[in-house]
Amino acid sequence: MLHQLPYYGSRGANGVVLITTKRGIIGKPGFSVTGRYYVSNPLKLWPLLNAGEFAQVCNERADVLGYARPFTNEQVSYYIANGGTDWQKEIFRTAGGQELQMDYSGGSDAVTFFVSGNFLDQKGIIINSDFKRYSLRTNLDAKISERLECVLKVNFARRETNNTSGDYTTSGVVAGATAWAPTTPAYDENGIPTLADPISSIKINPIELAMNDNINESNTFNTIGNIIFRIMSGLTLDLGFGMNYNNTQAKTFVQSLMPKNPTASRSSSESIFLQNTNMLTYSKTINNIHKFALTAAAEFQLQRNDYYMAAAADLLFPILKYNNITLAKTYSLSNDFTKSTIGSYIGRVNYSLHDRYLITLSVRTDRSSKFRGKNQTSVFPSVGLGWRISEESFMQDLPLISNLKLRASWGQTGSQAVNVYGTVTSYNTSAILAGTSWQNGTLTSGINIGNPGNENLKWETTSQTNIGFDLGLLKDRFTLEADYFLKNTTDLLLSEPLPGYVGGGNIYRNVGAVRNSGFEFNLNARIMERNNFSWNMNFNMSVLHNEVMNLGYYPYILTSGGAGAGMLTNPEMILKPGYCISSYYGFKSLGIWQVADAELAAKYGNQPGDYRYEDVNGDYAITGSDFQIIGSGMPKKVLGLNSTLRYKNFTLNAFFQSMLDYGKWDFAYAQIMISAADAREYVHRDILNRWSPDNPTSRVAAFSKTNVPRIQSSEYIESGNYLRLKNLSLQYALPRNILKWGDLTAMVSAQNLFTITKYKGIDPETYSNLGSGDQRGGDGGAYPGAKTWTFGLALSF
Repeated sequence: MLHQLPYYGSRGANGVVLITTKRGIIGKPGFSVTGRYYVSNPLKLWPLLNAGEFAQVCNERADVLGYARPFTNEQVSYYIANGGTDWQKEIFRTAGGQELQMDYSGGSDAVTFFVSGNFLDQKGIIINSDFKRYSLRTNLDAKISERLECVLKVNFARRETNNTSGDYTTSGVVAGATAWAPTTPAYDENGIPTLADPISSIKINPIELAMNDNINESNTFNTIGNIIFRIMSGLTLDLGFGMNYNNTQAKTFVQSLMPKNPTASRSSSESIFLQNTNMLTYSKTINNIHKFALTAAAEFQLQRNDYYMAAAADLLFPILKYNNITLAKTYSLSNDFTKSTIGSYIGRVNYSLHDRYLITLSVRTDRSSKFRGKNQTSVFPSVGLGWRISEESFMQDLPLISNLKLRASWGQTGSQAVNVYGTVTSYNTSAILAGTSWQNGTLTSGINIGNPGNENLKWETTSQTNIGFDLGLLKDRFTLEADYFLKNTTDLLLSEPLPGYVGGGNIYRNVGAVRNSGFEFNLNARIMERNNFSWNMNFNMSVLHNEVMNLGYYPYILTSGGAGAGMLTNPEMILKPGYCISSYYGFKSLGIWQVADAELAAKYGNQPGDYRYEDVNGDYAITGSDFQIIGSGMPKKVLGLNSTLRYKNFTLNAFFQSMLDYGKWDFAYAQIMISAADAREYVHRDILNRWSPDNPTSRVAAFSKTNVPRIQSSEYIESGNYLRLKNLSLQYALPRNILKWGDLTAMVSAQNLFTITKYKGIDPETYSNLGSGDQRGGDGGAYPGAKTWTFGLALSF
């Protein structure tokens, strides 16, 4: 596949996934309808303290720290006897959903068609969250003559979502539910969500957060058309046209009972992508020995984006929400417009000798408007070689091997993943000081540089080498595809933050190189085949090693926050040669100071039972200068196993997925285990197993005046390894002799049925948007996955 990547240009920089949609077939028209009903539940809940335990722990901590107990003995006894608020049960729910799909297809020798409509209404497992989708898809193939054929694919989809994202900020529903005290009631005497948590959290009531609006409504229309003209024997002209149109309306409303300052926003974005690909192909076979295929193509792309947003605070009429936000004490407007184009020319030669020796040569030239001058254009060549060894005469006496092919390829692709106007300096309007000093100066509106442009930006280039083989045994009853790949990316396009003394902002630069290497395996086996029974299995695995090779003149680049005292609200990430892209940067935890370490602990202002961190520079102080690389969020191994059993009219399918050898920065767990600003009291049950001289092996610090817990430490980086049964499905097809006029299939399936993992969070697969795109592996209380049961019926006739 690698030798075809230059055909896709910058869109193939991270690989290509080819999707084939259903098309009509010649014959009598057919109709099918499928209905599904979904039931979803949270994968699991956090193990938190109940109200009685929480009250007792708060009092014990108060005794150690020397302040008044927050709960009386009578209150503790009441909470032990009567319980309190289970915030997770307040926000999570069992969610239902339904889906209906109808397909109609048919055709004649001249025209075939396929039409499909779909409606999905899925409630979320968090209250007031949901997803709806309406879609219509048509495929039309028309054979005008022996030489002329037309293909048209048209798709329309409307998607409506509400409150389907989350993170560990004041807007995070899941995060709030883990931080609020179980002793705080969910509602006041008037049935209104409690304004504040006086004991534990400074976050907004998670019920109030959940009932706010965060709505996205998108309409997408895309069409692809091809006019195929067979000029003469072996010579074909394919004129392709494509368009993708998207319009998204985003609406937010935050009631904000405390402080009483309701806010709202409304934004609209429109994107249009146009593409024209003209391809001329000539194929020729000579004496059944030599086979040629020559391809020349010209391609043109245009991308246009238009965006505006209006936001308001302190709404005068909150009942109107986002429908008239000018009725507010303060509001702001913003907008953006971008337009970019790419022009490309492609050439490719395929040659086969005796169907055994294969070679492919291709080259693609791309010219992007995102760059300037000679940097606009770049050339991406590739070459692929193949040898079908199984077709050689000396292999014919080896019936065990039904297929053996060696493959090798090398090719380049480019990326232009930068802001459309990254080469142009942008400007902002803001209040600036006019005058000769702070004393006599005045603030006035002015223009200042936002992000400096870089006229020297050029294409990011990836060179990839693949070496592999295809093996088939016993008439392809067992097949294996194995590949080694080496992928070097140079002239990385990175957004670099600038210091304030030069004006601040960010500037794009071509900086450094990254290497990805590894193996990919795909094994298929027809394990058993009998008259009424069959068992097929597929196993795939990829092994990845990622490494930053150099960063030009930078020794390292911090991609978020800054090296501080370790109490930052975002995990710190770093790019540094010799390490992978998603590297965590912080303090290395050495566990807990023990009784035998009391004298050394005192030099750091600590005592036994406090957290212990590595003092990198040996100055007896734990500061930002002690930060080091403490883990990686990039999985080194990804595995999948698919098993299909068929017995008569029953089909049982199971799909397992696993990711191994990586760490997840469990930011959500850290926030409820350090008794910091967001969660001022401990709410996780792990606190019951805190350190004491009688419990020296605990990883949880004791209550102490000298303990300084730090979020940015390896203490909260956990193994993200997991094995999950992603899907288990059972289908039964009614025998055709019962329904003479059609087919009826009943199905039941379960998603995420079980997960084996040591990860403490709700879902090892979820990631939070904790900063830049390099910050993979952080979990800040994101919207979790769900365990979903599906029941369905499919009827076709």
